[in-house]
Amino acid sequence: MTEQLNEILRFLAVKERLDLKAVALECMLRLTGSRDGRAAVLCHREAVKALMELTTDTQPLISRDAHLALLNLSEQEEFVARVAELQAIPKFLQIVADPACKEADKLCMMFSNLTRHLSGAEAFTKAIATDGCVSLSQLVHIFDRKDFNKDANFDYLAAVFSNITQVKAARSYFLDRSSKTLVSRLLPYTRYEASLVRRGGIVGLLKNLTFEVGKAPLGTCVMIPQPCFVFFNLCLDAHEWLLSEDVDLLPSLLLPLAGPEQFDEEEMQKLPEDLQYLPDDKKREEDPDIRKILLEALMKLCSTKSSRSYLKEKQVYLIVRELHAQERDREVADTCDKLVHMLISDEPPTEMDNLAEVVIPEDIARKFSMPLATSCVS
Repeated sequence: MTEQLNEILRFLAVKERLDLKAVALECMLRLTGSRDGRAAVLCHREAVKALMELTTDTQPLISRDAHLALLNLSEQEEFVARVAELQAIPKFLQIVADPACKEADKLCMMFSNLTRHLSGAEAFTKAIATDGCVSLSQLVHIFDRKDFNKDANFDYLAAVFSNITQVKAARSYFLDRSSKTLVSRLLPYTRYEASLVRRGGIVGLLKNLTFEVGKAPLGTCVMIPQPCFVFFNLCLDAHEWLLSEDVDLLPSLLLPLAGPEQFDEEEMQKLPEDLQYLPDDKKREEDPDIRKILLEALMKLCSTKSSRSYLKEKQVYLIVRELHAQERDREVADTCDKLVHMLISDEPPTEMDNLAEVVIPEDIARKFSMPLATSCVS
């Protein structure tokens, strides 16, 4: 395989004849279409480097096939190490940020694959913290502008946002109060019917943000490249900030779960304003995985007493109750049951106000087959 790659590599130079480059890339596409082939290519540093260089080839077909080969390679976790070694993330982000780029969506898909792995999420977060690199706020701006690039929809950036919030530094950046517009700009996409990928990615991001139960940063969030930690002034519980008028997260989590049901006037007035008097043709989120993630985010918001009280005050129980009555997916129904229990149960003792800090003895955790730690969705 190494000899075959060395032979192909001779024709992958940018200055090589077009017909020879095209044939060589066709071979690379076949190779990267299988796990063994991807493994062989990823072991060959120069082959990966040559593909990266060809992404900027002046011939559109050559550039397209080079992007496709890299997209195939990104299926493997080993791709993370190669990208980091070649310092390719900033370069590819610059390409994504070019409004004239025709292959931006392929790169977004590649980044989505890359950041599924924690090592890839960390490498990406480190890169966007580097001076001169495209920033997270710029990516959110690109994602939120429908007219940014006529050849790209950037839906897979939503998956990237969800994946990188495995990393505390990325979560903290979104939770920085001075960056509140980042979260606010993304909230409408929990109901974005045109793309399951975009909708699911943003819902995953919001769930990941609820994993921060401590304080939200007051001032500018500084992302430290290595290791990925953030230092900031502590001012407000992250859940309280997300539920406050500054962000108003709750309606964006509840609306996809709500149907056309009507409640009595007293109950209706206690619901968030966006949940009141919904039309008769209001439909719930169709994807069961997204419904489950939304419910899990609400459960995570129940970790602290103040947030539990707020969810109870806003009659979240009513929406979840009606969802449960209509739910046909077993896992989603079970998650509804757990959330309802948290919403209608008596408050725990004062020392257990913050459920996220309650230590479950290992023997009891094993007895109930409960995980000792919960990881963020990716």
